[in-house]
Amino acid sequence: MQTLSPRKYVQAKARTMPVSKCMVNKDWEESQIANVSVMRKHPNGNVTIGLYRVDLLCLGVKDTVFFFNTPEDEFFEEYSEQLADFKEIEYALAHNIIYAGHDFALEFDIHPHHNFEVTRFILEEDDHEVPVIEVPVGTDGLPHLIVEKAGQFAEILAKLKQYAGEGNYYYTVEETNAPPRLREESADTNLIIDNIPPGEVSLGNVQSIRSDDMLNTEKVQQRSVLEQITIHAELLTRLLPPEINTCTPAEELMWHEMWDEIGHGAEATNNVLDEHFDEHLAVVKQADDLAELLDRNNEQLMHAFESKMIALANQFAHNPLALQTIYEQGVLLDLHTLCDVAKRHALKMYKYFPVLHFSLALGALIQQEPDPRFENIYAVTDIREAVPGYEQYHSSEVINFWLIRLWICLDHKDIKRAVQYYYMLVDAKASCWLLLPVLEKYVEVLYRYNKALKDLEGKG
Repeated sequence: MQTLSPRKYVQAKARTMPVSKCMVNKDWEESQIANVSVMRKHPNGNVTIGLYRVDLLCLGVKDTVFFFNTPEDEFFEEYSEQLADFKEIEYALAHNIIYAGHDFALEFDIHPHHNFEVTRFILEEDDHEVPVIEVPVGTDGLPHLIVEKAGQFAEILAKLKQYAGEGNYYYTVEETNAPPRLREESADTNLIIDNIPPGEVSLGNVQSIRSDDMLNTEKVQQRSVLEQITIHAELLTRLLPPEINTCTPAEELMWHEMWDEIGHGAEATNNVLDEHFDEHLAVVKQADDLAELLDRNNEQLMHAFESKMIALANQFAHNPLALQTIYEQGVLLDLHTLCDVAKRHALKMYKYFPVLHFSLALGALIQQEPDPRFENIYAVTDIREAVPGYEQYHSSEVINFWLIRLWICLDHKDIKRAVQYYYMLVDAKASCWLLLPVLEKYVEVLYRYNKALKDLEGKG
């Protein structure tokens, strides 16, 4: 029996669970920035929590995330410091705050954060069943866009000119050294790096790290290479202009359909046998033990590692999962002989194992070794067309396919679509051998893109 993904569960069942608690920052009326939380209680006692950052002046639902099936006491313990500035409110007020900002923004074609397509299901339907409470919006009833510098939120300003009309909106550029109101952290981005154990910064938690902590070079440089790249990828994504890291409702539906490949994915990789999996676990352990002795600056150690991994590839040449692990480590460590040996074995069987098919296709991109055998994978955006013939795909197969699509988007400088694939990988808490080189490319391309935007603003 297939279980629902957290997204699908929220969309299908959240409204059937009772609301247990709602909170908002104490100064929301004065600041007109409301950080609203709505909790719904599961039968097991845990809660699913929707967090909504609402700009009541103009921008509407700027950000929103959810925590799924979480122990309530753990949540309050983790965020006790931030929640000290919150107060408990009735659900009706929470609902009206969120939808007041949401509806006001939509009057000017300003759409909510893309996650609202999911988190709105933690709220009740916005209809007459919820009592109406008047929530002031805008300044004197007019939209008010506040920016840190001229040129920021240019697309939003253009919409205000179009839909509100000249003279019917306020536009304020904050003074230098003024409190950075638009950069205030919401309740879902308040972790500091020091509170995450060494080696554990990942796509599963990076979105919860404060931006100012990500800018602490000393802290970041103490982390592993993968952790550093993960932090840089998230920070650069946050720095993108709104028109790049948001999408239309139609686009959001497309991404949700792609997400279903994981939400309703296969429990095991296609065509892989139980004995393959058992052998694979043994290979992973041996590979991990060997990797602990690695030193990229020691040529002798690297050669010894490669030789032992080649021996493993030859020993388990019949096992698709073992070959995937060995091949991807070769790609990651840039060990060409190891890659060649593992690939030679893998090519004898890859057509029968999608997990190998996607792995080899991704490795060829990373190594910049075009291979016509994978042209179909590179040409399509639907996994069912990339490697057809399967009813479901395992999460590892889907994630490597998304990494392929992300790489291709970066090659084509399609930043908007690349960012959406990044979000998908974050939602999936992706963790795999070839994540590092793909994120490195993502960071490089986004750095250049953000720098080009900044240079243009400087010339303007």
